[in-house]
Amino acid sequence: MITHQFKSYENNEVKTSSGLVLTIKDWHISITGSYDQIFGFGERFNAINHKNTEFDNRVVDHFCNQGNLTYYPLPFFFIPNELGIFIKTKRAIHISVKPELVIQLDSDDECDIIVLSGQPNEMISDFMSLTGKALLPPKWAFGPWMSAHRWNTEDLVDQQLGIIKELNFPFTVMVLEQWSDEATFYVFNGATYQPSNEAKKYTDFNFDKQGPWKDPKAMINRIHQQGLKLLLWQIPVIKKLEPKDVPNRQHELDWEAVDSKKLTARLPVGSAFTIPEGHWFPGSMIPDFSQNETKNWWFSRRQHLLDIGVDGFKTDGGEHIYRDDILFESGENGKSMVNQYSHDYIEAYREFVGNDRELFSRAGYIGQQSVGIQWAGDQKSTWSEFQSIFNAGINAGLCGQPFWSFDIAGFAGDLPELELYYRSTQLSVFSPIMQLHSEPIGGQFTLISKEKVINNERTPWNIANTYDDDNLIKNIRKYYWLRMNLLPHIYSESIKCVNQNNVLMKHIMVDYPNDSIAIVTHDQYLFANLLVAPILNKGVLERNVYFPKCDWYGLLTNELIHGGTTQSLKVGLTDVLVYVKSGTALLLNTNSSGQLMSDVGNSIDSKENHLIKIYGKQGNHHFMSETEDFVLTWSDGKTGIEGTVARNYPIVWIN
Repeated sequence: MITHQFKSYENNEVKTSSGLVLTIKDWHISITGSYDQIFGFGERFNAINHKNTEFDNRVVDHFCNQGNLTYYPLPFFFIPNELGIFIKTKRAIHISVKPELVIQLDSDDECDIIVLSGQPNEMISDFMSLTGKALLPPKWAFGPWMSAHRWNTEDLVDQQLGIIKELNFPFTVMVLEQWSDEATFYVFNGATYQPSNEAKKYTDFNFDKQGPWKDPKAMINRIHQQGLKLLLWQIPVIKKLEPKDVPNRQHELDWEAVDSKKLTARLPVGSAFTIPEGHWFPGSMIPDFSQNETKNWWFSRRQHLLDIGVDGFKTDGGEHIYRDDILFESGENGKSMVNQYSHDYIEAYREFVGNDRELFSRAGYIGQQSVGIQWAGDQKSTWSEFQSIFNAGINAGLCGQPFWSFDIAGFAGDLPELELYYRSTQLSVFSPIMQLHSEPIGGQFTLISKEKVINNERTPWNIANTYDDDNLIKNIRKYYWLRMNLLPHIYSESIKCVNQNNVLMKHIMVDYPNDSIAIVTHDQYLFANLLVAPILNKGVLERNVYFPKCDWYGLLTNELIHGGTTQSLKVGLTDVLVYVKSGTALLLNTNSSGQLMSDVGNSIDSKENHLIKIYGKQGNHHFMSETEDFVLTWSDGKTGIEGTVARNYPIVWIN
């Protein structure tokens, strides 16, 4: 709950019952006293416990090895069971916890400082309440996603659709990055049309049957018929074309229009701000989404994409505010928009697409949970980067983002080794959004070594071909089947997260705040009611797993383990250490025996194969879907149901 609220310039002091002292004085915030754990600050890659760290709370675009930088900072943190702080500011602030916390605020920023109290789950929930109710993604977003930067033609898309059908991989989402003309970012590459200052309809475009895209609308229909949804990549820039780019008359007209109408961020002298050299898209202008005229212009040119069935956008970028003196129509400047711009950009897209389509974003700020899914951005395919991705996911959950994702086995550099590919795929099954992606052919190595210019897709079939591994497809495919088996449960838990201001992927202390071991255990987590102990290091075939007090059952083995202990467990390359809490249940989409890792296709709507597994001799569980809302109780071999149920589900007992 909120206990105090101050302005940044006020001199105040708050003492906790354990002796911590929060001081607000002279645009500084400090906490003195004894504490070993401090959590939050957004999607952070370097650590989960931020004691003895130092960083800026600033949106930063940094390619790989982010360290203490982040695309998604948040001015929220807490000391477990003591207090939490939400600094309601748009400004970048400097944070040091070496060893005591000191935060330097801008002396001209009269921001609110909100003090929270309670257990971790209560403070996270309060922060979500203060910043915006989480937006539930469509059900199809919880199946596996597929993406690769090299898919830049309709033929390649059809090839991938053929491969997943032949190999029986149950994807529900496809993302295309290399679809546009690389000039306007709203016209399919190769389309011919009459350039003008008017927004275009799909019928204004002509496509060559020999071109990269022959008939995008028909292609989207084929994608939909195979049970997948389609997202297209976007970036908030009016691009400055490079000498190697093909001249584009429509781009010239767009540049002239937005510049003359001042629809972009400006400099004090009145000219348009352009991205400095040394950054992504140098020389480009950025749209000012604080203006309705900008939004009308921008989205009128993308309406034809929705008209032909596009299901959402990968809203990349947003980290483009590099000067304090940039001006926006709203009256904000670069100091106040360095973080806020990324959120305003995504929010503008959310207004455009509505709530039935999806946004998948890298950068973000306060309230991001209310506008879309977050993904961890660009990392190399290395073990150290894999560990940093795990940190990012736990930290995102500790800051109230229920729907988070990462690129399976990394995005960039050399292809992942097989062990890393297995372990990363396993983690992705038990993440809010499961998706694979990879950089362009050759990626960062294109200009360094010709030997590195390879097809570096992270798709299972490309990894299998590269390593000549006949077993990889059948082994990895089982994890994709498992994701589809779990999808009804994941969706049910996601609905409850939204309704209850909770998160899906969470540090175990969130559910066990008074457990002293849980608070310091940073290499396990809870995925709803599942306890997950991922393998994050190379060569590990046995690891310690801490089980909080209660009984736990192996998700795949049904093995009973009594909690309150730490156990050393063996784990083969294809094994996962995942456990279900006694007294809870899972709504599953499996074969009739309830077997997990069973093939049920990629349909998200059929309840034909749904059943419920209940764990323990007694308990209760609340299930929700688009049409259902019921509570199942069980005790002494008897079950009862209250609420709205779609059908009489078969029940499998595990006790």
